[in-house]
Amino acid sequence: MVAAAAALVAVPVSAAPPALNSSAPDFVLKATDGRNLRLSEYRGEPVIVHFWASWCGPCRESAASLDALGSQSATPVLGISLDDTAERASAVAQSLRLRSPTLVDTGQAVARTYDVAKLPLTLLLDADGTIRAAWSGVAPNPAELTPQLNRLRQD
Repeated sequence: MVAAAAALVAVPVSAAPPALNSSAPDFVLKATDGRNLRLSEYRGEPVIVHFWASWCGPCRESAASLDALGSQSATPVLGISLDDTAERASAVAQSLRLRSPTLVDTGQAVARTYDVAKLPLTLLLDADGTIRAAWSGVAPNPAELTPQLNRLRQD
């Protein structure tokens, strides 16, 4: 199997995803449906945060698989699009039939806060908002993610 190259994002060269076992920085972003969503509103349950962009093939694939996993496991998935317009993010989300909220980070302020250097970036947060797993430049395997979600629900 040939791995797809990770898409690069315009952030500092020294960027690295937030450290495991650190608290995920809170943010507020507008969803493509017009709602403002805050990460801290999801405290009390595990959450998947997924940074993606329409021009990143592996991002689109992982957005669809994470959306399906979220629906199957009743886990909130917050997809954060780094596209330059909400319209483009919305069009891609609709074409992928995503049911989870698609948040728009057109100015990449949240991406800079999270030091997103490669796309996709997927973070698994526990109920307290602590980062328990991260995948940068590669999509997580749902078969690997499901047991981790189950462990977080038992904690």
